[in-house]
Amino acid sequence: MLPGAFGALPAETQAHLLSAGRLGRWGRADLLFHPEDPAETLYILTRGAVRLYRLGSGAREVTLDVHGPGALLGASALLGQPQEARPYGMYAEAMDDAEALLLGRASLGRLLQAHPAVGVALTEQMTQQTRGVQERLSGLVFLEVSQRLALALLGLAEREGPWPDDGSLALRDRVSHQDLAHLVGSTRETITKLLGDFRTRGLLDLGYRRIILTDRAGLQHAVREPLR
Repeated sequence: MLPGAFGALPAETQAHLLSAGRLGRWGRADLLFHPEDPAETLYILTRGAVRLYRLGSGAREVTLDVHGPGALLGASALLGQPQEARPYGMYAEAMDDAEALLLGRASLGRLLQAHPAVGVALTEQMTQQTRGVQERLSGLVFLEVSQRLALALLGLAEREGPWPDDGSLALRDRVSHQDLAHLVGSTRETITKLLGDFRTRGLLDLGYRRIILTDRAGLQHAVREPLR
């Protein structure tokens, strides 16, 4: 079953969607596309996480967003005529082992004509992502870094499934301090310090390349109130 809004499509429609494209796979730090690549392909992320970023002054990486399963990447492939294909204008980097369904313009057009429900799912997914961008921008303006970190950790926990009864949840995917910095719009040094503070407060525990969340209610409180 496909993730995100596409998971609500009938099984037959999902099968047509899968057969219309091809699966691509990338390892951690691999690039799905570059800024100069023409936006001729739509990516539907089916596994893993992908970071979208641009290079600022001094070649500093500026993270635009981080997406998980079900997200659309390269949505500009949906716009304009083939001869008007614009470049993606950003880097798309796999943050862990990632997989995506690749749909070319022609295949996508035929699919939308034959299966209008796919267009509805695309619109729903794009709406969700637009809302996510707005929430991210709002968080960058109105939330302290500690609040954004707690929110990001709870978001990663949601990908793991139900919170265990014993109160602890280990994040299965390898999440580095730099990954978290990208997620919350901060620096690795700040995140390392905050993780130490969270650990001291009993909100989490740190192992080798893994994070174990130990206090869900405490993290939810940390979203509401910045650390003092």
